[in-house]
Amino acid sequence: MIQFSIFLPVRNGWPYVQECVESILRQSYPHFELNVLDNQSSDNTLIWLRGIRDPRVRIWTSLTALSIEQSWARVKNMGKREFMTLIGHDDILDEGYLSAICALIERHPDSALYQTGSRLINSAGRKIRSCRAVPEREDAAQYLRARFTFERDVFGTGYVMRSSDYDRVGGIPPFEKLFFADDALWLSLMRGSYKACDAAELFGVRIHPKSESASLPSAWSSILKSLSQFAQFLQGYVAEDEACSAVAASLEPSFLLAYHRNAYIYALIEACQAGRPIVPAVVQQISSSLEQAAPSVSGDLRRSVKIALLEALNASPLRSLVPVLWRMYYRLKTRSQ
Repeated sequence: MIQFSIFLPVRNGWPYVQECVESILRQSYPHFELNVLDNQSSDNTLIWLRGIRDPRVRIWTSLTALSIEQSWARVKNMGKREFMTLIGHDDILDEGYLSAICALIERHPDSALYQTGSRLINSAGRKIRSCRAVPEREDAAQYLRARFTFERDVFGTGYVMRSSDYDRVGGIPPFEKLFFADDALWLSLMRGSYKACDAAELFGVRIHPKSESASLPSAWSSILKSLSQFAQFLQGYVAEDEACSAVAASLEPSFLLAYHRNAYIYALIEACQAGRPIVPAVVQQISSSLEQAAPSVSGDLRRSVKIALLEALNASPLRSLVPVLWRMYYRLKTRSQ
């Protein structure tokens, strides 16, 4: 009998945490435990959680407020069943998720990582779009190629692994705000093995105004730091894998360029929100980061029509339009089907 441990780190997750937990408890496959790792929540999260009367649910609270890196790091030191998964407090599982994972494990017993198809949902839980299709079997080099060419939607949740493997690789690495830490974890687990996927869409990833990586321009500094950490990880990883090394040599620079451009766009939007031109030191910080991470494309940071337009607006009295345009873009991006 396959047994699962589900880990749910949360801090002030109301009201999404209720929908998340209820979706877990509705699983058609019954053999699991839910470990909720509360991080000093001050909203209704902990009050509601303590009212749950279900023996499968265990609540763990932190004595002090933790960073997101520290909060998720707690998972490594906890007791676990044979298989485990991580879930964000705003994500949801469809009723057949664990059943599908069980069938996938039986079909691919030698796989190191498992997932199902997924979809993006908005604040109201309505579907925005289906996530990009994933092949049933994918090794590390294939995953890396798809990731570098933006053919995958990647999240830190929705994947299942053996608990012993998670502990062996040290858990999710403490990258800044955990950006790109999921990529590093999945690659570490897939080394010498592969990932198996059931195409059925059984997992929902919520995009909402508090989704830092999706909606907050102030995340640009954390993106830079985590990119540097991910690049350092990749340098060591590909050195031991010839196929991954070939993929990284051809595609990693353009991937790093794209994310540095995103960071620069966020920094420009943040400056416009503050009603001022962007600080030259910020531009230099982003340029220097790209120079260090991918020197072959370092001169291309500002060679973008979108960036040129934002720079022009930021340098003019029209900069006040940018926050309005950003909100319109965000509403369009999260519009349900």
